Amino acid sequence: MRQIVKVAWDSLNKHGEELCGDWVKVTTTPDTLIVVLSDGLGSGVKANILATLTAEIAASMLERGSNVDEVIETLAATLPECQVRHLAYATFAVLQVFDGSEAYLVEYDTPPLILIRDNQVVELPVTERVIAGRTICESRFALKDGDYMVMISDGYIHAGVGGLYRLGWGWKNIALAARRWVATRGDAYQLTRALSKTCLKLYNGSPGDDATVVGMWVRQACAATVLTGPPSDPKLDSLAVSRLISAKGIKVICGGTTAQMAARELGQKLVVKWRAPGQRSGSSSPSKIPPIACLEGVDLVTEGVLSLSSAAERLRTTETIHDLPPAQDAGTRLARILLKADEIHFIVGDAINPQQLADVVRGKPMRQIYLEEIMEQLKRRNKLISVEHL
Repeated sequence: MRQIVKVAWDSLNKHGEELCGDWVKVTTTPDTLIVVLSDGLGSGVKANILATLTAEIAASMLERGSNVDEVIETLAATLPECQVRHLAYATFAVLQVFDGSEAYLVEYDTPPLILIRDNQVVELPVTERVIAGRTICESRFALKDGDYMVMISDGYIHAGVGGLYRLGWGWKNIALAARRWVATRGDAYQLTRALSKTCLKLYNGSPGDDATVVGMWVRQACAATVLTGPPSDPKLDSLAVSRLISAKGIKVICGGTTAQMAARELGQKLVVKWRAPGQRSGSSSPSKIPPIACLEGVDLVTEGVLSLSSAAERLRTTETIHDLPPAQDAGTRLARILLKADEIHFIVGDAINPQQLADVVRGKPMRQIYLEEIMEQLKRRNKLISVEHL
């Protein structure tokens, strides 16, 4: 299994502003991760526009194969220095990670990235050079499983000025707070939320500046494979099941007919659990979603359309795995697996079920409608999705 970097971020708006003057852009491909944090000059609408333009231009150019020199030259030409304050209209930090292990960092007038390894803050090798009149700091370093990284905007450095910290929270204290938290071995989302809550507290609930944190955690990728629907040709049943069983990571079957097909091909018995784990016998509020089933070698077996619909609803109304309720119904369990996984492969059988209603407007089977929505929700979260039709 390959190594990846999980990313989460959170922004605090300057008190009284509806828009944040910081912007984060994250793009992923199977081989490369790009993270850009930009801080626009000032606050409010203008700062938001400047930061957004900077981050979007940098990320899109790098994604198309441009080098950092070309990016900075473009930004310098597009967003020149403020003639009054002689400051760049937006500062930024750009992190590129190749194959989950080789990192390239570029920082322009922004707080340095914090790298924590083996519960110690690591000092990065930094070199300076000038591009289009801008002095940037560059660093190249290898990432290891279990590393944590933190990017922050200036709003974090200044948090607590005149209060708990006379001169502000400061980089060293932020790094110390991050190092102490890392000992809990939580994920990137939890790290980000912890630092964001502390920052807001230091500002007494009223941030004096836009403040953004990006938390990153290096770990082994989690894969999942979902088989749903029998193949259009029954001769492909064995192939579909073998693809699922031989796949790495978590294995899921969605669909009663699909589950029966898998049980037949595997020569196993399909056992239905008539109530969700943890649901009390005789409960007055049984789930409207059909029960899950058990099949050896498969982590989750659910009914098809209703379970997919429920999972799509969960993904629509929650952002991370931490937002899901503790329920153990089929839809919630499926959503939990999909949010946990980084790489998800869908094996979609194209057999037509005459009893399944089609979407009146789009003319597609409802199963396909829900699958498409689920995939879009997962792509929005930068997960790598692949689909195989049989």
